[in-house]
Amino acid sequence: MAQTTEATHEATVQPPPLKLSRTLHARPETVFKAWTTAEHLKRFFAPATLTVPHATVDPRAGGVFELCMRMPDGVEHWTRGVFVEVVPPRRLVIDMRAESDGAPLFRALTEIDVAEALGGARIDVTQTYTLFDAAKAAPMVAGAAQGWASTLDKLE
Repeated sequence: MAQTTEATHEATVQPPPLKLSRTLHARPETVFKAWTTAEHLKRFFAPATLTVPHATVDPRAGGVFELCMRMPDGVEHWTRGVFVEVVPPRRLVIDMRAESDGAPLFRALTEIDVAEALGGARIDVTQTYTLFDAAKAAPMVAGAAQGWASTLDKLE
């Protein structure tokens, strides 16, 4: 019975998945390349006020996905993970873990679907979260929609 209570408690504290869609004025192949090239990720994969000084990607199932987002005050937040699924130029699934000061904050299973659309490419992003440090991670996850909107603005 304790096991059921624990599982139920964990399920109730997890935030709902985040879903965003955007049509970009670029070909699906170009959008896919931006998500799978370190130099491109450095240009867009962070909200507007943050920079990405470091990115390493190996876009294949099991390949590394790692980047550092630096805040204006110099604080760094690392995202480390692996590509779970890579289907060029249509789909990426990345299992990421956000860290601060070397401590894991949350897991974000990120699904990126790219499709042809009138005027370019439609991108659908779904992120499912698991919180490791709810006190620190909850505010970050709560601001994820705004952060992603800013990130997708930069991708455009």
